[in-house]
Amino acid sequence: HPFASNAAPIPFPITTQAIPGVMATAPAPADGYKTEVYKKHDDRESHESGVLQQYDTKEKLEFYAEVMGDGTDNIHFGKWDNIDLDEPGAYGKASDQMTDYMFKLVWEMVGSKTPLSYVDLGSGTGAAARRICKDNEGVTASCLNLCPEQNATNAKLVTEMGLDGRVSVSTGTYEKCPYEDNSFDVAFSQDAFVHAFSKLTTYQEALRVVKPGGAFAWCDLMCGDGPGVSQEELATFAQTNMVNDWLSPEQNVSVMKEAGWSDVTFVNLTQDIKTSFALMLKKVEKILESTPPEELKVDVKLLTTYRDNLARRVGQVDRGVFKWGVIHARKPVNVAATSEPPVSVP
Repeated sequence: HPFASNAAPIPFPITTQAIPGVMATAPAPADGYKTEVYKKHDDRESHESGVLQQYDTKEKLEFYAEVMGDGTDNIHFGKWDNIDLDEPGAYGKASDQMTDYMFKLVWEMVGSKTPLSYVDLGSGTGAAARRICKDNEGVTASCLNLCPEQNATNAKLVTEMGLDGRVSVSTGTYEKCPYEDNSFDVAFSQDAFVHAFSKLTTYQEALRVVKPGGAFAWCDLMCGDGPGVSQEELATFAQTNMVNDWLSPEQNVSVMKEAGWSDVTFVNLTQDIKTSFALMLKKVEKILESTPPEELKVDVKLLTTYRDNLARRVGQVDRGVFKWGVIHARKPVNVAATSEPPVSVP
């Protein structure tokens, strides 16, 4: 989760200037996208090792469960339509609502067919997959996630909920999926691709494992277009949040098309992430104010850092520092045709 560090998120400036030791070549604007990635690490394996440290420690797992789970085991942002921020379990309800919204979107894109197989790329603790399969007979889910501790939690809950045989859990990276070509009707991801080493590779792998005519939907943090963002801010964010290839919505749409997806659409839900930040801030403040230090499950210094960062981020949304929303697309029935140049007709 890219908001649990000491850095303040900032957008990806459109530039070709390099930051020594941090940036190789920044992506150009969407109409001239370059495939070079924003280089924080020299190889994917070292990058993924850093991601594991950001998520799969006991303290981080406790934080996400307490601040983002809110009575659920979700660790993604929420959709806040018709939810009262003051009601008990509001954050968990918003996260569930986001899952329902995204699944309905992709399910309708494939004609509400059943049976339906889908892959959750960067599935975290698997809350979305279990919710979707519990609520929809005929749906099976394959969870692919980098973090072993999260996967162990997921597998345990799958068994407890009686979903063995319908929800599988695999440890691995969405940039090298352990699945055969054309395996799934739908691909799905929530707030995980921000950590992709290469967005292009990620979207190409999703295309490979989805059946022709299938659908793909994901939500994530994307950089905004606010003014006055410095190269130093960008470097700080990348160094502390394991961000290797951070793109704007327009750039993501461009790269999705480059990967071979069609009908690529961005749904702007940025106002919802502001609400998520505001409630996370409120929850952290309540924990710090009402819990004796000896009873805290998360270090008080870490909680204080979270509180300060979240307070900044609410304002950063208003300044256009970043955007958040859903990008959805279809896999063409004739995939080969998407990579061929258009025929020139005299």
